[in-house]
Formats: sequence, structure tokens, C-alpha cells
Amino acid sequence: MVAVATRLKNGKSNKWLKIAPAFVFLTIGYLAFSLQEAIKEEETLNIAVKCSNDPILPQRNFKEIAEKTGTDKVAAYKRLPGCLKDRETCTRKECEREKCRPWGHFYDTIYDRWLKKYSSDDAEEIQFLEIGYYNGFGFDAYSAFLPRAEKHSMEISCLPPGPRSEGKWPENWGNFAMKNPRYESLREARRLHCGDASEYDFLQKIWTEEMKRPDSPPLKVVVDDGAHVSTQMAASLFFWLPRIEPGGILVMEDIQPISDSNQFRTHILPQVVKDLHWCGNELKEIKDTRCFPTIQPLLMSVHCEMHICVFERNDVPALEPSKEDSVTPPDAFTNAQKCLFGPH
Repeated sequence: MVAVATRLKNGKSNKWLKIAPAFVFLTIGYLAFSLQEAIKEEETLNIAVKCSNDPILPQRNFKEIAEKTGTDKVAAYKRLPGCLKDRETCTRKECEREKCRPWGHFYDTIYDRWLKKYSSDDAEEIQFLEIGYYNGFGFDAYSAFLPRAEKHSMEISCLPPGPRSEGKWPENWGNFAMKNPRYESLREARRLHCGDASEYDFLQKIWTEEMKRPDSPPLKVVVDDGAHVSTQMAASLFFWLPRIEPGGILVMEDIQPISDSNQFRTHILPQVVKDLHWCGNELKEIKDTRCFPTIQPLLMSVHCEMHICVFERNDVPALEPSKEDSVTPPDAFTNAQKCLFGPH
């Protein structure tokens, strides 16, 4: 101010006198803006600190839960050591690969990788379907592992007793599901559905009447642990993959080198993997064909571990295909060699 007064006194600052108010105004404005930004930054920091201090609900461990329910999904861990000590105690002692010898599986790594995000008490609500309830030990594990999921299961042995030719279940074969303490409550809650999960009409009925409701959460997970028969495994893949929501998965268990399921491993799975890399180009030396045009546009990835694979859905919205496009193509098995190796 002294400098300004001196310059005014000397009559040399008419120009400064004109710009001084603008300069002061800009300075005050800048300081006010800086203060406002500092306040905003502090508020943002306080919110971030508050969020970081919010309790993070723990995610569950599939192996720990599955061991308690008695499911075969993780049973091989406990049986393998004894099997390695005495090969005669192994269920499949003839196998060269040691991990194939004991009864049970090592599926926990798959389920922790793909389903752990749904395992906390504040997880996203999803719909879950198991194919093959059997004695319910696996479903018990899923129920404890996925507390917020709306869980459904399908089982053929709880059909009314009678001849299979009449769509019933022979009484002397037994109702496996009835042995589980939760059997009656699951039936009353319409969560355990009795029928043949390889038949389109049954699947479509349960899907449209029991699962695809206006108030139902999105179908994100389907697990096939049924009869482990190749044709039935393929039926699950072709019916359910289109109906699963984007980002969801279909889990196929028991893809093993045994007579019942081997052709899914050798015929269906390789064709799906080929389609995953399909581009549709027709070069002189390569004619790029699709094996399964109804499901190829829906596939994001295929992730496999021993005897189990995950088919991941891409971001294409869930579909409601026709019956023709919901069942296994007639030549899915017989055309495998040609689709994979040509001639095309």
C-alpha cells in the first residue's frame, strides 16, 4: 500500500490505479476458489476414510464348508494320502495319474475362484441352480457357501414311483433325495424340483413357472452334477447357457475318462473351445466354421481344471430360444471329427 501511495503521490500511477481493483478482485476470487477446492478435497478424503473403516464382511471358504457337509466335491483331499500308501484302497487304482485314484474330487479351487464373490453376507443376490440333488450333500454345501442366493435343485429320483417308461422312477431304485433332512422343506418351498433334467419340457416348465419370476434375482450360476452321462451333460449346456445372465457361469462337473461321460470330454468340449476362437474368415488354406452356432455367440471363456469346466457367459443379454435352439444339435456328437478336423 505504501508503494501504491508513493506512486500516486508522484503522479506516475494512473494506469496502476485503473487496474488495481481488478487485480484485488481476481486475487480474492482465486483465494476463495482455492479454499473451496480444499474443503471439497477434505470432504472427499473424509468419505474415503469412512468407507475404508466400514466393516468388510468375510467371504467363505468352500473347502471348509464342503468337508463338513460330506459332499464328494472335496473328498479326494482326505482319501488321497491313504490311497497313495496302499493302492489297493483306491477307488480307481488302475489310473496312472495319482489324483485320479481316490474317490471324490478337488473342486474347491474352481468354486472359490468363481463363486467366492457371492459368498459373503452382503454379496449380490443371485439365482443358483444345481442339476443332480442326489442326497443333498452338495446342495447343503452350496447353501452354506452362498447365503444370499436363491437356490434351486433338480433331482430325478424323487419322481413318483413307477416305470421309467411312464416318466416315473422305479420304487426299488429308491428316492435318494428323501434321505436329506431338508427334503420336505425344500419341496414345500418349491426349491427342489423332481424330474428329468435332460428333458426340454421339464426344464422349460421349471424355468418359466418356478425360476423366471418377476421378483427373482438374475440367474448367474448353473451347476451340472447329474448322472454324468454325455448326452445329458450336453443337454444342460445347450439349454441353460443362453438363459444365464451376462457374466454368469455354467459349471460342468465330472468330465472324466469314464464310459458314461467320456464323449462330452472328447466330442463336445473340444468343439466349444474351437468355437471360442471362431472368426468366420475363409482363407484359401482355412475355412473357419462354427460347430455350435446357437451357443458360440454367448461364450466369453472356458476355464477347466481336472474333471470340471466353467463356461462363462459374455455380455450378450440372456435369451429365451426356441425349443429347436434349446436342445443339443442332432449331429453334435457324430459331426465332431468333421467340425474339428475337416474337410470343411
